[in-house]
Amino acid sequence: MLDSFERYSSGESQGPMKNINRRESPRVEIQLRCHVTSPAVWGRSAIYTENISRSGMLVAWRGDGGSLPIPAMGQIMTIEVELPVHHGFGQKCLHCQGTVTRASDTGEGYPLVALRVNYMEFRSFHDRLRAMEVLEPVASSWMA
Repeated sequence: MLDSFERYSSGESQGPMKNINRRESPRVEIQLRCHVTSPAVWGRSAIYTENISRSGMLVAWRGDGGSLPIPAMGQIMTIEVELPVHHGFGQKCLHCQGTVTRASDTGEGYPLVALRVNYMEFRSFHDRLRAMEVLEPVASSWMA
């Protein structure tokens, strides 16, 4: 063991370095409609996930109705991700609070926004969306 440490500390090469996946959780490639419910970047348009995991989310920042303001690095956001309807339970969503870690241009006219998920839970979708629609005019007036 000491021999390995000595080789490492002396800088001797052990061959080409392998790419290491540093992700904490497995990622699922899935396109789901979602809604930003943070007052600072409130938009009426839905956006779409590119992939999601327990610890992060990549979102295609393009709306149904045009361009959306791009969030700042480090900004905390709340996103409601629509889940497919299950007739036994009604429509649910993933309520996620996350921090923007990256925004990169795709070359296709919209950026990809990466979020580190701080908090995630299942909620009833329609109840949450209706409550946010009621609050939107008030929040928009604060941000003006």
